Amino acid sequence: MFQSCPCSARKAKTYMKNLMTFALLLLAMPLMMNCTKDGSIDQANVMQIKDVGLRRDVFVRRYKMTGDYGRQRSYTPDDLKEFIEKIMEPDYLLIQDAYDKEMDKDPQIERKIDDFKINTIADNHPIKFSAMAVAAEALSELYQQKAFTVDVELVMTNSWVMTEDVHQYLLNGGILEPPKEGQEHQFPRLVQFHDLTYGQKMIHPAVLERMATLKSGEISEPIYNSGMWTIIKLKQKRANSTLQPLSAIEKTLVDELQGLNRYQQQVQLLNELRSKYKIQIHTEYYPTMISAYIPQENQGWVDKTKIDDADLKHAFIQISEKTISLSYFIADFNLAFQKVKTPRITEIDLSRFADDYINQYLLYLDVVDNKNPLNDLVMDQLVNKEHRLLLSHYLKTEIVDKVVVTDADAQKYYNENRQRWQADFSKVTDTVRSELRNKRLQEKRVEIEKALRKRYPVRYNEELLQQIADQL
Repeated sequence: MFQSCPCSARKAKTYMKNLMTFALLLLAMPLMMNCTKDGSIDQANVMQIKDVGLRRDVFVRRYKMTGDYGRQRSYTPDDLKEFIEKIMEPDYLLIQDAYDKEMDKDPQIERKIDDFKINTIADNHPIKFSAMAVAAEALSELYQQKAFTVDVELVMTNSWVMTEDVHQYLLNGGILEPPKEGQEHQFPRLVQFHDLTYGQKMIHPAVLERMATLKSGEISEPIYNSGMWTIIKLKQKRANSTLQPLSAIEKTLVDELQGLNRYQQQVQLLNELRSKYKIQIHTEYYPTMISAYIPQENQGWVDKTKIDDADLKHAFIQISEKTISLSYFIADFNLAFQKVKTPRITEIDLSRFADDYINQYLLYLDVVDNKNPLNDLVMDQLVNKEHRLLLSHYLKTEIVDKVVVTDADAQKYYNENRQRWQADFSKVTDTVRSELRNKRLQEKRVEIEKALRKRYPVRYNEELLQQIADQL
């Protein structure tokens, strides 16, 4: 969705000159490809083919998912290499060839990589996980709020039309039934809590804050958070007869208070970032998207064919020098709303989604600009996602799309293997065609892999393999 950013030292691109992109380059270069110029292997990888490396923990997680893991009491580097050569090395040969064919520059691939990178880095912003000091006064205040428990119903919806209808229904005295088995994820969704106390981490802080102001029998206005609306119906509020002394639950209180503080600090940070970066939303396109919305039984979408090409190319969101086109925004909105049942969309749906979109990007920018280090798990996710996207694209364009089975091919294969079929060709045509196609797909892949093995040397990190073998 955002303009593509450089992600390896191998790539020769003309980089944008603004500070954000430069910072992103510095961050992404060591992450995405782990390139080496002297032919040596990057120490983060257990195996490397030219510039593409199999990262340590990516391999370990993959290995532990297979039947090979757990069959023996000890492992050797040769055991691990045998698995990599058989199961993982073929994929990485194709991935490296994908880079050499510059498939990573395909606009759709670039967009998917950038979207994943933005969301992953934003979701791992330090503010979401940092341990914060807790003042004794704040701890005491939270403890006092534990003096009451509530029975509460939370009604969750995922579109503004549904939210308005359900809210009015509840205000008029309507009652929703708990979901039946197998319907727990449908909307509107009723969730009931008994003896709930303020601060419990299962409830979003914004909902907790509003809940604390309600009286028994009151119904809140809809509260929005990340694609979800919540309506609170406070059933009963009473004294907490089972409240333990503060000293007995201090650890739990500290954990809950840190969660509440992190939420408040994230809200404050986002407000600061919105002031720091110049943000513009072209809201004049809201009516255009609303009129182009097509609802169907279980899904709906904004039909881009109903919008002028010139408008689709126009900027919809601008954050400093970054531009998100109307076309890209619609594509992501459609993806998010693909399972939402609503007869129409509203400006509220679009504006809330745009705000969520901007918030994610601001958190991402903050990590990049401050050059916050990313942990190994996040780096593994970024690298592995890019590799998986490229592999899928390679398999489709270089193998699947190039294998064709004609009627004559299928007839010939049937005749050559006549003893295997118990019916005339007309009765088993689809089965024959499918079997022949799968056979040719496998043969094509083996042919490509064989050629790539001659082109690319495969290097193994013997020291790292030994460490992994000792730890398994």
